[in-house]
Amino acid sequence: MSTSPASAVKALEEALDAETDLQTELAAVLAREHLLLTNMSLEELSRLEAQKVAVLERIGTQVANLKSCVKGLAEALKLPEPDTLSLSGIAGHLHERDRTRLGKAQEDLIALTGTVRDQNRINDRLIHGSLSYVTQYLTLLRNLIAGPAGYLSTGVVPEHQESGRILTLKG
Repeated sequence: MSTSPASAVKALEEALDAETDLQTELAAVLAREHLLLTNMSLEELSRLEAQKVAVLERIGTQVANLKSCVKGLAEALKLPEPDTLSLSGIAGHLHERDRTRLGKAQEDLIALTGTVRDQNRINDRLIHGSLSYVTQYLTLLRNLIAGPAGYLSTGVVPEHQESGRILTLKG
């Protein structure tokens, strides 16, 4: 079943709009995640994780739809090798008005994706910084609680430093 170029352009515009809406939703989730990370609201953060995963799954589905729409437009324009063409490659074959609208939608989506990537990078740094802090604290506690090692890996008994109180009692 062949579609007209005009209906293929409309389908692609709708797919780009849907992808933009999903990226906007993901940006809002990441902003909420940032707030929860800085406030250390771990319970709410775990609930937000499920929401983030759901949005990412919908984005994956929408990306497949977007690729299908690009392929459909290439086929409607009767371009050779429609599977390998990108939106930028097809744009030269469109009317100026359609090319401008689709180009604008694509630029907006790319900018929004960059914003999402930056926010995700910031949240990643917060999470890993917090994890590093907790790991260092647990290592300190473990070293304070653990008794001195009986033997080193070389089989030698380690020398223990004496505290100031012990030195005072000896002296």
